[in-house]
Amino acid sequence: MAVEYAAFKRNSLSHADVSSRHYDLFLTALNDSARVRTLAEAVSATRKVWLVHDEYDYTAEELPDGEVVHASLSSSPAESWKQVLSQLEVSVPLRAISIAIDITGMMRPHIAMLPFALKAAGVTRVAVYYSDPDSYRLGERTNFTRGPVDRVGLVPGMEGTHSNKPSPRDALIVGAGYDHNLVTAVVDDKPNAEHVIMVGLPGLQPHMYQESILMLENSSSSIRYYRPASRIFAPANDPFATAHELSAKVHSLGELDHLYLSAVGAKPHVLGFAWYYWCEGIAHNASFLVPFAERYERETSKGVAAVHEYILELDFVRTAEPPAAAVLGQ
Repeated sequence: MAVEYAAFKRNSLSHADVSSRHYDLFLTALNDSARVRTLAEAVSATRKVWLVHDEYDYTAEELPDGEVVHASLSSSPAESWKQVLSQLEVSVPLRAISIAIDITGMMRPHIAMLPFALKAAGVTRVAVYYSDPDSYRLGERTNFTRGPVDRVGLVPGMEGTHSNKPSPRDALIVGAGYDHNLVTAVVDDKPNAEHVIMVGLPGLQPHMYQESILMLENSSSSIRYYRPASRIFAPANDPFATAHELSAKVHSLGELDHLYLSAVGAKPHVLGFAWYYWCEGIAHNASFLVPFAERYERETSKGVAAVHEYILELDFVRTAEPPAAAVLGQ
């Protein structure tokens, strides 16, 4: 049964609006952007906790005051979340408290695993925040990774089931952003799949759609069937619209042996890909593919625009895959 993604709640807020809300726990991924720091200051919460990713390469001396938990690069996202959520669960179960999480500075594999991890911890509802930038520091030339992509691989726990056919019909849907090197790495990893590119439209800011299209041209030689007809669109700051467009596209593709999902653009798109995967894609032969880099830039943006709140109703998250005979688009 299809999920009615438009029914999930999404709000655009000012920092004053955010300050009027109170949470028992606020978790935010640390980086150097004003977007992250400003929201952390604005939120009212009994506990505020910084999630520190190894990919940002912070030293102990650089960490902010307050409570800190670490997302180790040596652990899978699922293992990392299990450790983090266990540390956060002090005297009261997480399911019994109000929780807000800012994904603005979060690593994409951790966003992909977030709905499942929260569901597994007994959480039924969470407010997820994301802050739009005014612009990126170097426009369309902004790099988000520091150094090359180490490898492209499936997120552990989101591998799906795979066909043994000698010539399977596979599709790869990529949520693209500014970093064309990430797009190229992903499509080069699955050269025989049908490639579909999702672009953020509208972008996070009016100029960002055109800039992302300009950078996408750098990946055109790697994208199979690169043409406007192979593109789909969803607002760059709306994960639920993203999930809806993914669901519609998967249905239109018809029978597939395997579906690969990869979101390398704006974080709300990543959350939307993850939300589709855990609400629907897990029931089919689908997996989540990501390019892994050892280091990421701590600050890539300028200014702070709108703040977005997404309410995840985690009862919609599926936690088990059906038999491998399930067919996509049916």
